Amino acid sequence: VVLKLVRRLVSGIHPEAEISRYLTRIGYANTAPLYGEVVRIDPAGVPHTLCILQGFIDNQGDAWNWALDYLRRTVDELALAVDADDAAPDPEKEAQAIEGYQEMAAIIGKRLGELHVALVAPTDDPAFSPEPATPEDVRAWIDGTQTMLATALDLLAQRVEQLTDDTKELAQSLLDRRAALTEAVANLVSADAGALRTRIHGDFHLGQVLVAQGDVFLIDFEGEPARSLEERRQKSSPMRDVAGLLRSFSYASAAAQSTTESAPQQTADRKRALFDRFRGYAAESFLDAYRTAVALATQPLVAPSAEQALLDLFLIEKAAYEIRYEAANRPTWLGLPVRGLAALASRLLGDTGTPHEPEPADSSAATPPNPAEGDYE
Repeated sequence: VVLKLVRRLVSGIHPEAEISRYLTRIGYANTAPLYGEVVRIDPAGVPHTLCILQGFIDNQGDAWNWALDYLRRTVDELALAVDADDAAPDPEKEAQAIEGYQEMAAIIGKRLGELHVALVAPTDDPAFSPEPATPEDVRAWIDGTQTMLATALDLLAQRVEQLTDDTKELAQSLLDRRAALTEAVANLVSADAGALRTRIHGDFHLGQVLVAQGDVFLIDFEGEPARSLEERRQKSSPMRDVAGLLRSFSYASAAAQSTTESAPQQTADRKRALFDRFRGYAAESFLDAYRTAVALATQPLVAPSAEQALLDLFLIEKAAYEIRYEAANRPTWLGLPVRGLAALASRLLGDTGTPHEPEPADSSAATPPNPAEGDYE
């Protein structure tokens, strides 16, 4: 078992215990089962979770570190083999290496899809009953993204002269097209998107996935620690979780690229191209497996015609959030979310020459995406 001690006590129902209890009850297998919770009820009748007891998952570490290790080891082997042989890359070896990364991405996509299927199933529990997203809900999602985007662009405007040349050019292109991008986001998702509001993971990235015996388990349903418990318990679109994982693949690729820092230029360029291909194929496999899994849901999570637009909305929100986070905590990493946001902007605005993700960042410290402190000791 694992005993999680809550180090920052807050008033209200804790989403980690609430969601874990629900998933345990309905039999979702790929998470830690809930065994118990210690709660203090104050004189006003308000609960305060003190600790949570869950089943221990025998694992080989989280998917973030698995991805870093796999990418660094595999890309080094592929790139150095070319240098040693002074020949063209072996397409078969590269395909096999990429397939191994794709397989893990697909497993994560399948398990996330199964989680969303479980959370969209009809239930008498109002906290978990899926609801159609109203036009007001869709507008709230758009407004939230607009607010995050405005904050990110304001930060870039303040710091643009401090950025490296490549990042500065991309940041300036975003600032120059601020009005067009804002308008595109405002009109990105139609009010009748056919979307559902359900409970979701809320803070999904590779660090929230445990790798275990060729499978994965999804953990830590506390939501983003910076938000209130009420916000973390709100229903939202499952596409928000999908966007979080896609952005996490980009972070893993960039963090792994620290192996290019001391390599000769030709080898470094070759490695960067490999990292980019690994990320692209992983994202594709993740999405394919996810869509296959959610096709079994009792009702569509979003109308097929609106899925990409809604996913783009949350990808923009996530990239903008990352800019805000990196500006405050790791300024040398700003190039990664700036490039991600620039790529999204170029696609939405119909530009040619869309930049490819990911751009190598100063990745001397490989820390997980969204590394805000959690609730637990």
